[in-house]
Parts: sequence; structure tokens; C-alpha cells
Amino acid sequence: MSKMTIHEWLQHYYLSARSIESRFGIPAEVTLAQSAWESGWGRSAPEYNFFGITADGTYTGKRQLLKTTEYHSSPNVKYPIVYSVEKVGNKYKYSVKRYFRAYNNPLESFEDYAWLLILNTRYWRAFNTKDPIQFLTEVARAGYATDPNYINGVTSIIRSIQKIIYST
Repeated sequence: MSKMTIHEWLQHYYLSARSIESRFGIPAEVTLAQSAWESGWGRSAPEYNFFGITADGTYTGKRQLLKTTEYHSSPNVKYPIVYSVEKVGNKYKYSVKRYFRAYNNPLESFEDYAWLLILNTRYWRAFNTKDPIQFLTEVARAGYATDPNYINGVTSIIRSIQKIIYST
């Protein structure tokens, strides 16, 4: 899939994100912005996995084996397939294949993301606010992503989405 524009993203996924907001309390702008950031605006969302959610050994649903890069503090982490491990600063950079969840449609992906946030107590603080940027900040602070640019990048997308939504 090629990269979508923000307008195309909203046309395709806004109703699913609103459904998540009404059912789970996650602001639609957050779901839309995180899914856009995590998937590169749809370029990297095999089988609708917009959030890069992995399928650990306890997961019994549909899954797929994909190549990815991971960072760890140990050189001995196990994956189904390990291509390389290289020391980068104080971490080890792994090029691996690991299992990720797979979905039948975008709404399934959004729902699984919502359940991930709701069922993990470390994210509960985010549900104390209705403000999308504060919600995102709390989720990120709780360890959702390790990318140091995560909050700024996703916040920028949230603001762009809000300009479009609230200007019409």
C-alpha cells in the first residue's frame, strides 16, 4: 500500500476511530494519529496491523511472521529467526523475524489496540483525561513506545487531524 494523505487516512479510518472512542474512551484523534505514525500512513500495515502489535506465545489469534528491528540490553534475546545482532551504543540492535498479530479489517486492528490499552494497568492513567494530546502523553510515558520522537511526531499528526476535523 502506498502512503496515504491525511485526508485519505481520515476518509478510510475516521468512522472506525470514532467507534473506538465511543466504545472504549480513547480519543479518535489518538487512534488515528498513532495508527498513521506506527504504520507509516499505511505503508507498513500488513494484514491491517496498524500498531505493530506482536503475537507472543500466549496469543491464539491470526498471526504473521515479519522482519523487524528490535533493541535490547542483552545479546541473548530469542526470536523465531535472528538475522543479526550488533552492538549500538549501550544496546543491541537485532534484525529478526518475529510474530505479529493479523486482522481481517481495520476495525479489528483498532479494537485490539484499544483492548491492549484498557487491559494493561500501566496505561490506565491516560483514561483520566479527554484531551487527545494529554492522553497520548500518558500512554507514551507509560512505555508504549521507545522512540524519543514519538510524542512530538504523533502530537503533530493529532494537531493536523484536529485542524481538518474542526474546520469543517
